[in-house]
This record gives sequence, structure tokens and C-alpha cells, in this order.
Amino acid sequence: MKIEDLKQIAIYAAKGEAPANYTTESVDDSFLEGIRDLASDYYQFMDNRYAIYDIIVTAIDEVVPNRVADALAPIADIQVVGQGQKAIFKQRVGRNRARKFLTQVGLSGVYETFRLDVRTFEVSTQAVGGAAIIDFERMLDGAESMQEVSEIITEGLTEAVYQQVQRALRGALNATGRPDANKVISNTFDAEKMVKLINVVKAYGQTPVIFAPPEFVAAMGPDAIVPVGTNYQGIYHPQDIDQIHNTGYINIFRGTPVVQIPQSFTDESNTTTFVDPQMAYVLPSDGEKVVKVALEGQTQIHDFQNRDNSMEIHAYRKMGASILAQNNWGIYQNTGIPQTLDEDFA
Repeated sequence: MKIEDLKQIAIYAAKGEAPANYTTESVDDSFLEGIRDLASDYYQFMDNRYAIYDIIVTAIDEVVPNRVADALAPIADIQVVGQGQKAIFKQRVGRNRARKFLTQVGLSGVYETFRLDVRTFEVSTQAVGGAAIIDFERMLDGAESMQEVSEIITEGLTEAVYQQVQRALRGALNATGRPDANKVISNTFDAEKMVKLINVVKAYGQTPVIFAPPEFVAAMGPDAIVPVGTNYQGIYHPQDIDQIHNTGYINIFRGTPVVQIPQSFTDESNTTTFVDPQMAYVLPSDGEKVVKVALEGQTQIHDFQNRDNSMEIHAYRKMGASILAQNNWGIYQNTGIPQTLDEDFA
């Protein structure tokens, strides 16, 4: 199979899709067969490894931006720029212009906040990467494959983008310039305090949406419902109460949609989480998006051979995330929820 054809097959395999006359299973088989043709033995692999890496990079660079866009589309603007190019985002200016400020996160976890008085601003990027180890003998035996390495790298780079976005969002909680009316820090869920954050967004003529991980959403339901009594009525429609009964979560909080941020674990013991369970964000669903994400250049891959002849494959890509921390969105931190966030994601 030609290299260019194998690149296209790799993209379909990474997306879990199939072109005409293929099934998803046959796409995976074709990709593995094509890789084996390029690496039937150790020496052939060494001769062709850069062609193999090029195939993997092509698939990764096609899939990662789309995965990020699918996950962050409701709240983020995403730019993919070439190597050495700047990701320039336009800022809407108007009567609230002087109230806007930018919170940008660096890999060191240090947040810089500054006044933004221009119509455009740049989101800088930093190299973020990881490594996977492949044992060539196990690859020849079919126990490991370059496809698995590709999937690991793709997942890792995608999570790295989420990590930077989360750092920037969490950093905006106490950023200089954020009004007290735009944040709540409480050891429990207080429905009236959440309503105040929602009203802040509505005051700017925008439609609010609550974005929160499942732990936060679960803590909202029981405290927010007012039971029917002699002198008062329940807040929620019976359908909403049925949703809580059936799923354990609410989907609408006093007319405001609740969108769950997918949660996952970063360790095999399922004790540390990927998303901060204490944080919820009340963001406008229309108008300017507050999260800005930049992906620069291609994914870069290089390898290193260990003493046991296993191969470490290192991959990195330049990426960055910033938050346009305006006065038209809010943050709620419920410190009563156990903090399980992985320190590497804080």
C-alpha cells in the first residue's frame, strides 16, 4: 500500500470511520496490515520508522483538533495555526470594553492577568508532550502495535488541551479584576447564590448555561428542590424531579440548562479525577466565547532506543489556552465536595 493511501486509512482508523466499500473493522485491519508491510522485521522498521511516524502524525493532527472542537465547542474558540505563526483572536469591543481582561495560563501554573485595551490579542503556545514505549518483539508477535501507540498519543495530546483549559478556568476564579458578584465560594450548594450568577449573565442580554462535572451537578439536586408544603410549592416541574429520580442529576436549573463536563480518572485506582469536581461555570451560550484555544504546528515525534531494545516514542505539540475573563460569566466553587483533582491538572 502506498504511503499516501496508508495516511488516509490511518485517518479513518483514528476517527473510527470507514470510506466506501470498507467497514470500521476492515479499516483497522488495513491500517495494521499497512504498518506490518513497513515493519515486518526490526531492520525494515528502522528503515521505515520516519515514514511510519509521518503516517501517525497525519492521523493525530487530523483527529486532535476535531476532538477538542467537539468537546469544547459550546464554550471555546479554537484556532489551528502553522509552525511559527501566531494565534490571533479578535475581541468584541463596545460599551463593556473597559471591563474585559485576559487570564492566560502557562505550564508552570502561574496565571498572568492584564488589562486588554486592543481589538485583538495573541494566545501564546508551549510545547506539551508525552511518551509511549513499544517492544518490537511484542509488536512482531501482535501483542503491541503502532496503532495502539497512535491512540495513546492522540488521547494524551487531547487531554493536554483539556488540562490547559481547566487550568485557565480555575485560574480565573481569583484573577485580578474579577468582581465578587461573579463568583461564589461556599462549602455547600446554595440555590440562591447560583441564581445570582445566572442573573449576572442575563443582565448582559445573553443566555446562560451551567457547565459542571457530575459531582457538582449531583450536589445541586437535593438542595435545590423545595418540597411541596402547606404554604409553598415545589420549584421544579414533576418532569425535572423524574429526571433526578431516573438519572441522579438535574438537566435544568430554574430554566437554565445544565451541561455536564465529562469526568474521568487519571489513575488506575480511580481516586484522582481529571476535572475539578468542586467547580461549575455559568457561561453565556451566545455571543463571544470565553475560552480561547490555540494549536500550533504539527505534532513532533522522535524516538529513543532503550537498553532492552524497547523503543520510546516521544510526541509533543505546541498548544495554549486563555480565558477572556469578562464580567458576563460566573464561577461557583463548592468546597464541600471532596477535592479529588490530580495535582498535575491543578
